[in-house]
Amino acid sequence: MFGRVASGKSPIVVVSAMAKVTDQLLRAAAAAAEGDRTGALAISSRLRARHRDTSAELVKDKATITALIQLIDDTFDALDEVLRGLSAIRELTPRISDQIVSYGERLSSRIVAAAFCERGVDAAHIDAREIIVTDSEFQKAAPLDDVVEKRSLSVYDKFSEGWRNEQPRL
Repeated sequence: MFGRVASGKSPIVVVSAMAKVTDQLLRAAAAAAEGDRTGALAISSRLRARHRDTSAELVKDKATITALIQLIDDTFDALDEVLRGLSAIRELTPRISDQIVSYGERLSSRIVAAAFCERGVDAAHIDAREIIVTDSEFQKAAPLDDVVEKRSLSVYDKFSEGWRNEQPRL
């Protein structure tokens, strides 16, 4: 064993988007920026269905899957609003592109946390946006290490003090 587990600490799991999701989100963004609102929303709809289906395969607890599906729908509703706005202004900035692709990681991390809990792993979701702060170089952003370290320690302290038990497990 290595790292945290070898030293008796709980592991920290970091996930990325499901396979090909980032590419599809970029395609949706490009379609919207070209004025193809219907095409962009069709891609989003397929991704929504994929995330819902994957969640249903991994999570069987009725209350948990209900909450997870609601979260997926709310997230894709928000993405669809961004895509509609983008199709109206037809200008895909690096900032908007980064925002759109972030939906993949944000959703997969929720699904993974719920799947771990379903299998009896003492897990909780922590949104990376609570910890990671970068410079303003969109699409090439570098983390601000000092800020990230302070935020990491703060979140870890809350988590260690039982904060996890007060938060939804998704």
